[in-house]
Amino acid sequence: MLYLLIFYFLFFSYLAYKKTNWSIYLIIAALPSYLIRFSIFGLPTTLLEIMILILFFIWLIKGTFSWADIKNNPFFWPITAILIFSIISIFTSPNLIKALGVWRAYFFEPLIFFFILTDRIKNPKQLHNVFWALGASAFYLSAIAIWQKFSGWNVPLAFLNPDGSVDRVVSVFGYPNALGLYLGPIIILFTGFLRQKTKSSWPRIIKFLIILLGLITILLAQSEAAIFTVVLIWLIWGMLYKKTRLYFFLIFLAGVIIFFSNPPINHFIIEKITLQDYSGFIRRLIWGETWQMLKHNWLFGAGLAGYQTAIAKYHLPTFEIFLYPHNIFLNFWSELGLMGLMSFLWLIISFIGKNLKAIFKGIKDKTSRPYANLNVTLIFVMIEIIIHGLVDAPYFKNDLSILFWLIIGIFVINKNIKIDQKN
Repeated sequence: MLYLLIFYFLFFSYLAYKKTNWSIYLIIAALPSYLIRFSIFGLPTTLLEIMILILFFIWLIKGTFSWADIKNNPFFWPITAILIFSIISIFTSPNLIKALGVWRAYFFEPLIFFFILTDRIKNPKQLHNVFWALGASAFYLSAIAIWQKFSGWNVPLAFLNPDGSVDRVVSVFGYPNALGLYLGPIIILFTGFLRQKTKSSWPRIIKFLIILLGLITILLAQSEAAIFTVVLIWLIWGMLYKKTRLYFFLIFLAGVIIFFSNPPINHFIIEKITLQDYSGFIRRLIWGETWQMLKHNWLFGAGLAGYQTAIAKYHLPTFEIFLYPHNIFLNFWSELGLMGLMSFLWLIISFIGKNLKAIFKGIKDKTSRPYANLNVTLIFVMIEIIIHGLVDAPYFKNDLSILFWLIIGIFVINKNIKIDQKN
């Protein structure tokens, strides 16, 4: 294992120096590689972290970055605020060492990758390669999950039926919802990518296949929040365009008829939406306990990696203490404090606002329309993350934090490409 890792890091270092963009694509395609864990001089790390750090040092050595470009980033100030309050939260945490590890994995490394990405990806072809790299990760995760359904390989006992058959797939992850959290945004991104015209039919076929396999996978994982969010966005998105409006309206109408004419389906959907089932009950308990904790720690929250410690005295011993409150806003409030949550909201509002501005400009200006089509996609991707995040933790995980900043970075790249094309 040691020799394999050394060989791989030498290869990756060479790639990052000679073909920097390809090392970026490789990192994106290998986001789940954080699951490969090891220690260097006693310090725990992951394959994903080492790749990002190697890329970062080579980026610095090659000197292609500019502080002016970083300062001119459209999200510089909300990013700065998030970074400041994340650093403060290290020192308000009950576990300094663990907080440093969380900060490194969920803020420092994703942000340096974000700045490298927006510095190096400069034209439509390179941006499309970013999409394809994400699609590659979705493809192999889905392929493994579908094979897993029939083979049972690597499925934890908790997700097997009494007869030994697979109830919920997990792919390379340890739990099914990880698939929904990762694949949901990619399915929506590729839905927009599919709308792009191509000379050959093969790219569209591959895009459709990635979407289809992703959808099958979240169904097999029974990631209800991801399924609900993806279907909801597809319905809204489909009714926005004249060519598809009638079809999606008829689908919506059929769904309404089925809902009101079939009591079991009616009861099931209402139970899920109103969180009256067991998982909803647990979430409502988690949120109640978190709210009680935050009322006494409203300014600084629990600190990075401090939630399990802070929540202990408010916790009813009816279920385990989870890592996070399973709500994106409570997650940020607990981890980064009230000002960290405000900074995160600032970023989200700014992101949606800038995309909307670009869309309205595209409506008036035909030359801006191709770029505005991507802005529509990015808004829906962010909406998917937020809606799913109402009942889960779509950021505080190695791959998900980088995926989040990747979506923010795509907007910046698209904006820069548009400016360069005009010049």
